[in-house]
This record gives sequence, structure tokens and C-alpha cells, in this order.
Amino acid sequence: MTPRNPARESRGREVVGVMRVLGQEPMPYQREIFDTAFEVDAFGQLWYREIVIILPRQSGKTTIVIPWGTHRALMWPERQHILYIAQTYAKALEKLTDEQHYRIKRSPIGRLLQPSRTGTTLRATNGMHHMLFKNGSKWSIDAATETAGHGSTLGLGIGDELFAQKDDRLEQAISPAMIAVADAQRLWISTAGYSQRKSPFLWEKKEQGRARVELLRADRSLLDDPRYRSLYIEYSAPMDADPDDPLTYWGCMPALGFTQSLANVISERENLKDGFFRPYLNWWADELTVEWKIPKAKWEAVADPDSEPADGQPVVYVIDVSPDSTWASIGVAGPREDGAIHGEVLADAPRILDYDDADPTGWLIHGDRERDIPGILDVLERADGPVYVELKTAGFLVPKLQELGVDVRIMADTDIAVSGPGLLDATLTRQFRHTGQEEITEALKEAAVQKFGDGWRFTRSKSMRPITALVTIAYARQMLSKLLPDLSYDPLAAFREANRSD
Repeated sequence: MTPRNPARESRGREVVGVMRVLGQEPMPYQREIFDTAFEVDAFGQLWYREIVIILPRQSGKTTIVIPWGTHRALMWPERQHILYIAQTYAKALEKLTDEQHYRIKRSPIGRLLQPSRTGTTLRATNGMHHMLFKNGSKWSIDAATETAGHGSTLGLGIGDELFAQKDDRLEQAISPAMIAVADAQRLWISTAGYSQRKSPFLWEKKEQGRARVELLRADRSLLDDPRYRSLYIEYSAPMDADPDDPLTYWGCMPALGFTQSLANVISERENLKDGFFRPYLNWWADELTVEWKIPKAKWEAVADPDSEPADGQPVVYVIDVSPDSTWASIGVAGPREDGAIHGEVLADAPRILDYDDADPTGWLIHGDRERDIPGILDVLERADGPVYVELKTAGFLVPKLQELGVDVRIMADTDIAVSGPGLLDATLTRQFRHTGQEEITEALKEAAVQKFGDGWRFTRSKSMRPITALVTIAYARQMLSKLLPDLSYDPLAAFREANRSD
């Protein structure tokens, strides 16, 4: 789950209050969701514009959706439009009739619904069903199509059971309707999908969400970065968990002990066999055989053979050496014309080549002309920039580089911890580009990972081959983003923020 930012106020208690008036006591995990999802900025506006929640079946999705939408309808100074979207219109109508309208109508909040001329509070206009509140707010429904939400301004869009979505047409449909609302929210809530091929939209949200959570946990300062305004929440069992162990259920079913009993869950496991994995453990079929930490398809999608840093823009270099000192690489990162970060390996070779060389640094500083391997002085001559090294593996280069006047810097452990999650996040969000170099791809294919600080790193000891090529671009991307924190600066967003009237 995206960490809570304790420095921000939250309107979560308001949603809890609405939930109680509706006749439901929130479960602990629901309170945690509300407290985080309703964080507000210094202007009192909701911080998170997108919320993705992946829950096991029968965990209380409905009791999240109804108070969320009701709070939106009643607690804003201007009337709001809430749009609930399901796989089909018939399914959305069933939810509206049997759950949403029913629970609101039978609660004290039911008095705030505006009846029609015939006295009903569940309306139908031109075949479109909705509830209307006395303050003018509207709760309507639609099917998950490319026309959902057209023709109106939305304050809250709710997409239910998104594992059935084949593409992003729903998001493309409702997003324009929210652009004029300063604190609009998109709530995507679903059980896990079947596979990447069958549930591509939710798979994409899951991949981006997990990567973003890893990054924010590794570097909590990014919680205040306006680029990170998507909240991701997932309750699932680890892929190596025992699906027959009750402790697994307690670890991933937040409603267990509240609205679910252990006996019933065990019974479902026995009845459903392997069909139990997706709806209750939130396991995807594709994840049963995970190979790459950065998904292969995503890595290939950001490959651009013509990619290069923009002229005149700053670049950073990284020199990395394998723990056994047999292999080394030099990598570079720089901003492209389109704003993405370009990463490339400039040299990748055995550190000590098969000839007599008194220099213990091998080719790393002066290069090897016979084999056309550039050293760090060669690349700095083309474009100057700081050179970063990890103390444990390449710290021995620092005195020599300083003697030669090179701006060499030692990476902090905090930056190392963020480098892996940062590269993953930048790849998934297409903020990173590479030229498709085989050296990096081969390293990525076999690289293992390990926890490091609050984040993780590509680990050298468990990998089947040297991964210095991969490490250099992960480190270089991290140090460039730290050197240029405004690299993803959005001038239009800044203009809108500066001219807000509230």
C-alpha cells in the first residue's frame, strides 16, 4: 500500500462518519484506506486523484464504494456528479438498485435524496438510471465503454471489477470529464484479473502500482512530489505462500474475522481447488512463473534504437565493478528532447584484459584502443559530467580519478536503495528509454534482487552473470533524477496551481 503521509491532514474521518450513518462500522483496513485516500494538500484539496484497490472477494468492496460516493455527494460546497461503472449496464443497475440506493434510502441519509414527481428516489431519465440528492449532486451509472461519462463533469468516477476491462478506453473516456475538477478522483476497485492477456488494464495498474509503492517506501520524501498522486492498495498473498495454510489467509484477507470466517474460507479452498487462487489470494496466472524484475514486455516497450541525450543537457556517469573485480561497465544517463531519461552503457568488458598492464584500474580510466573500449576520460572528453561510484565495488578508483581532476562522487546507500525501484517505475511509466543494448537485456534477464535498506537492489551474488551494465544505468538514472528534480516538471500543471481561485 502507498504509505500514509503523516504530514498531511486527512478527511478520512468524515468518510468514516458517513459510513456509520449508513449503518456500517468500518473494518480497520477500511479506515486505513480512507485516511490515506482522503489526504489533503495545503489548500485543502484531495491529494490523490487516482486510487487503485485490489481486494479478495467478499472483503467489503460495497461498503467502501457507498460511503465514498455518498461523502462526495454531500460534503462538497458545490454539487457533484458521481459515476459508478461496472462491466455492463445491467450489472451496474443491479448494484445501484440492490445495494447503493437500497442502503442509502434505508439510512437517515435517505431523507437527503430528492424524490421525483412520482415520489421515487431511484430515477430513470431516457433510460439512464440515477439518484439525485437535494443539494443537486447526482449518482449515476454506466457501462464500461469508451463513451462512459461523456457529456458531464465528474467529481468521482468509480470503476468496479476492472479485471474484465480489455484496454484503457474507460479511463480515456472519463478522464476528460474530470480535468476541470481540482480534486476529482478516479477509484478503481477490483479482484485480481485472470492474466495479463485477459485483464490488461488492471494488470497495467497493478504493475505500475507495485513499482510506485516500492519507490515511495524507499524514498518517503517523494510522497510530497506532485508527480506521485496515485494511491495503490493491494491485499494479496506472497507468491511463495502456502495456499492451504490459514496463516496465509490471515495475511491477505483484510475482512477475515469481521465479515468472513476462517471455516468458510477453508471450505472455499476445498471446493474451488486452484480456482481459489485468483479470487481469494489475488494471484495472477502470469505471476506463478515470474522471471524478470522489470517485465520483459515493458522493458522492450521503452527500447528506442535512436535514443540519445539532448544536446547541451547535463549527463551523469556511473562506473561499476563486479564484486570479484573481473568485470566492469561505464553507464550514462541524460535527459532526452521529449523529457524522458536516456540510459546507455558506454563500455562493458572484463576489467583486467589479457595483456600486461601495470595500471590496476585496467581500461576504466584510459580505455583500450585496440579493442575500442572507451575509458572514463574518453567519455568525459565528449561530454563532461559527474562520475558516481559505489564505495564497496569501485571506491578504489576515487583517488586516481581525483588526481586526474575528475568530479567523482560516492553514492549514498539511500540512493542505491532507490535506484532499483526508480528504474522499474520509470520503465513502467515510460519515463525511461534505452537503445536495446544486449549487455543490459542479458543482465536484466538473469539479475536477482535483494532487499536493501527501505528499497531493493539488483544483487550481484545471486545473479548468473555479471550485471554491472544493468547496475550502471539504474544508478545513473537515479543520480540524474536527483541532480535534476524538475526533470518531469509540468509547466501547465504549475500554471493551473498558481491560478487556482480557492
